[in-house]
Amino acid sequence: MQKVFMSDLRIVLLGKNGSENRRVGNTILGITAFHSEAQSYSQQHSERISGEVEKRHITVINTHLLQSHLSQQQITQGLRECVSLSAPGPYVFILVLQYKDFSENHRRTVKNVLELFSKQAMKHTIVLTTDEETRTSKLTSMIWNNAIRDLIKECGGGHLQFDIVNTGWRSEIVRKTKEIFKKKT
Repeated sequence: MQKVFMSDLRIVLLGKNGSENRRVGNTILGITAFHSEAQSYSQQHSERISGEVEKRHITVINTHLLQSHLSQQQITQGLRECVSLSAPGPYVFILVLQYKDFSENHRRTVKNVLELFSKQAMKHTIVLTTDEETRTSKLTSMIWNNAIRDLIKECGGGHLQFDIVNTGWRSEIVRKTKEIFKKKT
């Protein structure tokens, strides 16, 4: 059995919007690592980029698994690729979502994809919303969008609001990942 150190974090990004996933991944790492030029490639394959955040080695795997056009076979193939890239396995999943276009159907899709990873994956998931306009009206948006509110309740990592200006949420991701890791061991 391979010993796992908390200083080496593996994060899997799951989201429908490839540009939002890249933006979140780049912000977590503090560098422009995921490039939009690779968009056609990244829509078909997961990308793995590593960096150092708060003196911890962090690997971010940007996936395409929630793209609506994917067949079940493509999702299964993408899942295998993601598991390989995150070996010996991810610590945490970050769902990159937008209030404005998230429905009950999307919630079911997210749950199905996470269950393909493992039955415990929901407990290791943080919901990260990226809507710019909801910074001031987050509560209103959460009340309005029951599907995201219900998903947040089901996820063990809770909720964070993406804020490109205030990078303090990066520390929150590390903190929440530690909490999830402690529950896991």
